[in-house]
Parts: sequence; C-alpha cells; structure tokens
Amino acid sequence: MPKILRVNLQSQEITSEEIIPTHPYVFFAGRALSSKIIVEEVPPKTDPLGRKNKLVFATGFLTGTPCPNSGRISIGAKSPLTEGIKESNVGGRAPALLGRHAIRAIICEDIAENWMLLLVEHTGNIKIVTCDDLQSKNNYELSFILRERYGKNCGIFSIGIAGEKCLKSASIASIDMEGYPSRHAGRGGMGAVMGSKKLKAIVVQPPEKAKITYSDVKTFRTVSKTWGKALYNAKRSFSKFGTLIGLTTMNSLNALPTQNYRRGSFQDVDKISAESLYDFILENHGRNGIPCSPGCVIKCSNLLKNAKGEHITSSLEYETVALNGSNLLINSIEKLAEIDHVCDDLGVDTIEMGNAVGVFMETGKIQWGDADSVIDLIKGIEIDNPNSLVVAQGAFYAGAHFNISRVAHVKQQGLPGYDPRSFKGMGVTFITSPMGADHTAGSAISGRNPYPDRPYGKVYEGEHKVSLSKELQIFTMIHDAVGQCFFVGPTYESVPYLVQLLNARYGWILTPEELIDWSKSWIILERNFNDREGLLAVDNLPPFMLKEQLEDNPDRKWDVSADELAGYWKNF
Repeated sequence: MPKILRVNLQSQEITSEEIIPTHPYVFFAGRALSSKIIVEEVPPKTDPLGRKNKLVFATGFLTGTPCPNSGRISIGAKSPLTEGIKESNVGGRAPALLGRHAIRAIICEDIAENWMLLLVEHTGNIKIVTCDDLQSKNNYELSFILRERYGKNCGIFSIGIAGEKCLKSASIASIDMEGYPSRHAGRGGMGAVMGSKKLKAIVVQPPEKAKITYSDVKTFRTVSKTWGKALYNAKRSFSKFGTLIGLTTMNSLNALPTQNYRRGSFQDVDKISAESLYDFILENHGRNGIPCSPGCVIKCSNLLKNAKGEHITSSLEYETVALNGSNLLINSIEKLAEIDHVCDDLGVDTIEMGNAVGVFMETGKIQWGDADSVIDLIKGIEIDNPNSLVVAQGAFYAGAHFNISRVAHVKQQGLPGYDPRSFKGMGVTFITSPMGADHTAGSAISGRNPYPDRPYGKVYEGEHKVSLSKELQIFTMIHDAVGQCFFVGPTYESVPYLVQLLNARYGWILTPEELIDWSKSWIILERNFNDREGLLAVDNLPPFMLKEQLEDNPDRKWDVSADELAGYWKNF
C-alpha cells in the first residue's frame, strides 16, 4: 500500500501514513498530490524560504510500474521565484525507485540545524543523516561521492552551490541512468527551497523487493506492452535527434527566441540544429537514444563528449539550446554543452539562466554571442561574483537590479523557448497556468492537437488558442499525476490507456471523462492557492511583447482575444 513520509528536518522526526481507501489523499498523486499538500498545509503568505513552506516529492499513480515512460516525479512547494504554487517535474533514477518502495510522497518540513541528507535504504527504512562534509559540493562531485557511499545503483536528488545559497533559479538534480546529475527539476526555484531547509540530498537505494501491488496484473502488463510498442514506433525520430528535433521548425515559424526575443529566427540555426547535435555526438563518440529513466521507450536523451573523449553533458535539450543559443546569439553546440554542464553542476535552471543572461547582455557588459563570458558569468555563482548572483536570482530580478525593462517573464518566471507572438497557444499557457511561464504546463507546439476532430487553427493564428491551451493543460495535468513524461502526448488519445492502467492497478472503475474531471479539479486547486496569494488568474505577457512585432516577421504580434482570455476560467 502506498505511503506518505513526513520528515521534520528540525526535530528529525519521521512519520509514515499509509494511504488507505479512506485517506484524504487517496485520489491524489504526482503534481496533483504535491499541489494538494501545498494548498492545504502551507499557510497563506508564507515565506517561500521560511520554516512554514514545505517541499514535497510526489510520485505518480503509476511511477515505478511497467507503464511506458512512467519514471517521473513532481517536486512541489511555494515558489520563491513566482511566489505562487509550483510543481517541477523530473525523471532520472530516483523516481522509479521511490515508486518501487511504494512511497507516494516525501514531505520535507521545517529547517535543519545542520546540513542533512535523507536516505531511503534497501529495506524501505528512511534515515536522516548529517552531511556537513558535503556542504559546498556541486552536483557532479556530490553524486560521485554519494554513489561510492551508498551504491552505484542508487537514485539521487541533490542541490549544488546555487541551492545552498537559496538563489531563485536553483534547481534540483536527479541523476540519470548513467549516474550523471543531468536531469533537473529546474523551474520555479525548487532547489532554493531545498537549500533553505539545509537538505543537501535524498538518496534512494533499490528496494530488496518491489512493493507495488496490482488489482489485475495481467491486464496491466498487456496494456503497458501494447502502448509501449505504439509509442516506440511513433516516436523513433526523438530517439535519434532528441528534443532538438523541433528547433528548425520553431525557427521557420518565427518562434525561436533570438537576441532576447527581438526576432523569431536565428541566422546560424543550422549550427545548433538537431542534425548538428547528431553529427557532434557521432564525431566525438557520444551516444544518443538513451532513456532518462527506467521504462522510457522514447529515449530522447543523449550523451555528449568532447574531442578528448571526456563527458560534457547528458542530455542537451531544446530549451537549453533555445534560451542559451539563439536567445544569446551563441552558435556552437560544444559551447552550449559546456553551459549546460556548468548549470547542471552548480544547480541552476538553464531556461531561467538563458533569460537572465539575456537581460544582463542588454547592459552591454557581455557581448551577444560571447559564450566564454557567459560560462564565466555562470561559474561566478560559486565565488559570489555580484553580477553572477544577481543573474542567478532570475530574469525578473536581474531586470529590476540592472534597470532593464526588456524582460521575458510571466509571474516573475522566465519564458521558455517559444515566442508567444508566433506560438499563440503557448502564450495562453504562459499567462493562464498557475505555474506561470512554463511550457510543461500545456505545451501548444506545432501539430499537438488535444482532440483530433476539433479546429485549433495554425499555431500563429489567434483563433481557438484559448481552448487549445486549456485542453492541453488538462491532459498534461493527467500525465503529471500518473508520473508519466508528457512526450507520450498530452492528448485525449492517451487517456483510455491510462484509465485501463489505473483501473488494473487500483481496482477502480474510472472512466476517461471522470479522469478529465479530476484533472480540472486539480488545476483549480492550484489556481485557488494563487488567488489567496494575490496572483492573477489570467496574467499578462511582458509589455514589450504586447506592443512590439517580431523584427523578422512584422505580421507576428500578440492578438489573442482579450474577451476569450477573460473567460478562461469560466466553466473550467
């Protein structure tokens, strides 16, 4: 039976609650559960870096099972970046191991006196371990030490120096299948919350025996196998090219952020394209087609080495390349991989950093395209370089400090790699999601239609984008709650599979329509939290995006109906 572990880091008391059928959280998991806990247990106007905020690691309904691509976890808290509710999603080794331990959530409360780590042992016992010797260790060195100490097959969540300093762009690393701290819960400053609690890491050893139970294991395995084969056949291009596969399409549609969102296309796009990445991997004997977590059949991850055969990063993703490549006019795959490595090691979100560095470049203190100076600026976080520390607080805070008005953010969180003047549905997601500017809340990219028989128009047209974003947000919440990567496809097509799997695991008689209704109610919970914190339910894009057209396509401007947006939450 799944259980919730409560860990008071100040008193070092650990309690366990079994999620019996009458438990108030029985129909919550993943993002739905992390948000439910934050809504009900974090008092209004709580300091995000204070004692009363809680940090929740919540596995999904299907995390750790044979369901394809179900190795995800939701990490939630009140965000120090947006000052609203936040969920950041990540894969890697640890989520599936927690699922196999039947741990539905770990709730981290209060603040420790000294640096601590949590250890989930092979037996399922959980311990608090003092680890002052690990203070100031960054993620690569830290993961090496912890794997030596607790076993090569363990999973690890950790923070680097940025998290220790409670910087608002700080991420939480999750080691990948190769043991590198390359998967990150990046958005919203969850690493800062973890650092504020003096929690350096969570280490999860493989269970002696998986504790996952099924109501109908035969049906569960059959549906998982059928769906897994279908996904494998449909997503093969992701395995070869990774998430950069869409970069040239974004460029052709004038949606690729370029020079701090002045343009939607980059003249050197071919140098940072999926094909260039693939060639770089082959030339330097790297690898592609790697799963980032157990059970992944899409395998969009990759591993990059330099000419000396040394590991640089794994994986180099679209968002990192868009925000730190075209957005900063950097045109080298190798330099972008180095930027990714430094961000992963120190533990900062590459999306937020790309936006914040773009703001810093507006001051003229770094020239556009100067990759080495960008790397030095990020490395300066470790030695308390004043400019580096400001940038690591995020784009909004950097703009305020340097008196720069051209800041691409919503709810004080930097925009992901899609210009909303060309990708209108993505813009609707940015301003309506309780998460703020977060593409993973409802990724309205080209060709992604929630329902196959409904009209959504072209991505750059304003019509139908409110319904497009709303439906994608609902389906994405479902994937977040079950613990599944949304690359599976946040569309209605996935829902019947998930309903069959949920019913086979838990003995429910859930219907697709009921699961969709659950998802709506979970999102409304998040909006209610933001309401009480004084955040707008329908926010605004940055002022410059509302008045400027793209330099390379003057027809692209923000023209989604204000009346439609105003009615977004009606009859949700």
